[in-house]
Amino acid sequence: MRIPVVANGDITSPHKAREVLAATGADAIMIGRAAQGRPWLFREIEHFLKTGELLPPPRIDEIQQVMNEHLEDHYAFYGEFTGVRTARKHIGWYTRGLSGANVFRHRMNTLDTTREQLLAVNEFFDAQKAISDRLVYVDETLNENGEPDPTDRLAA
Repeated sequence: MRIPVVANGDITSPHKAREVLAATGADAIMIGRAAQGRPWLFREIEHFLKTGELLPPPRIDEIQQVMNEHLEDHYAFYGEFTGVRTARKHIGWYTRGLSGANVFRHRMNTLDTTREQLLAVNEFFDAQKAISDRLVYVDETLNENGEPDPTDRLAA
């Protein structure tokens, strides 16, 4: 009898997926928290494992559309009051690491309607498009000297 072995835990990138498979000899990997707000991670890992090449970052238009659909479904399921409040964590996951995300997430916590949230999300992603047509991740916790810096380069 053969029992497949699945490795998981801290698999956050295509390189890490390959590393875990090589180190463990597992038959498969399981992605958990790393995919929260990054559903494209699965295709990135699959492509990398098949080809050894990284995909370019997702287009902002695609992520904006995915996030809007996710939020609309979320609001439809939970309703206005609960939906707005519980959507905040999902919005935080989608925007984590993007320029201006820290300020944006603080602002998101002040919005009380689905309309306000959707408008703010779309404004945020429209501002991201001014930087690049693809997602660009930054470390907002460090300044140019590598020291902690709470300021943002982009106000949401």
